[in-house]
Amino acid sequence: MQLPAFVDLRPIGRCNLSCPFCFGPRHEVPSMPRETALRIASVLRDSGVRGVVISGGEPTLLPYLPELAEELSRPLPSGRPPRVVLSTNGLAPLKSMQRILPHLSWLALPLESKDAAEHGLLRTGSPAPHRERVLGLLKEVRKNHAHVRVKLGTVVTRLNVKGAPHVLDLIDDETSLPDVWKVYQMSETNYGADNRDWLSIGDAEFEDVVAECEEAARRHGVTLRVYRNSTRTGSYFFIDPDCEIVVVDEGEERRIGNLFEKLADRTLRPAELITPARNVENFAGTYPDPDGTPAL
Repeated sequence: MQLPAFVDLRPIGRCNLSCPFCFGPRHEVPSMPRETALRIASVLRDSGVRGVVISGGEPTLLPYLPELAEELSRPLPSGRPPRVVLSTNGLAPLKSMQRILPHLSWLALPLESKDAAEHGLLRTGSPAPHRERVLGLLKEVRKNHAHVRVKLGTVVTRLNVKGAPHVLDLIDDETSLPDVWKVYQMSETNYGADNRDWLSIGDAEFEDVVAECEEAARRHGVTLRVYRNSTRTGSYFFIDPDCEIVVVDEGEERRIGNLFEKLADRTLRPAELITPARNVENFAGTYPDPDGTPAL
């Protein structure tokens, strides 16, 4: 097998937000053509990739996203369905989301703070009230799309250390709570790297916030997962809009070549680029299989 068990597909850099901590591709990079994205979906399935996160940029801006999600959700050669995750900022109209949700295993949504002002400083550029749209989509999914599990993500920065631990308090209906709440240390790559001097916090301060989040998760009965920059190296295998493979080495993103070219000349060796156990733990710990089937 030339591909790792779990892959992050980033077919678009463009976004309708301009969040200062974003570690996705630059917004101005051209989007992946539909035919290329569907070809990648076929390659991932034929290679037995067990789970894919579709992210960006903002993937719901792609007109072909419902078709891509459907293609990615087709059974693997083993007969088992893959886990397909959509990581979105939550701004897409519900009508658009209803075309995508049937093909998803998980939906990943962001909420950065209970405090509206803190949240607004981090989720910038929204033409709509962002928190309200996310909370509305969360409630809709929990009510009418029971097969889709939900991960709520919170990125901890200098601007939201007070409000981040109280994100779950925004959800007044217990039936709308997420399956997993993941708290992220800000990754200092791409836009996050541009803004690290005034936005990032140290490890000790981050752990103080994590301790508060642990207490909040216990109080609400929600599973908490924590992302630390110290474990980023070796965890991710990204495919960018230009089909370049991106891995994380010593905390920095490293582009290693075109996916199709490396598959064709058989020079793609995941174990040399990622740590398989970290790749599995990062995905399967965040998006666990509901039936308890092992990740590998």
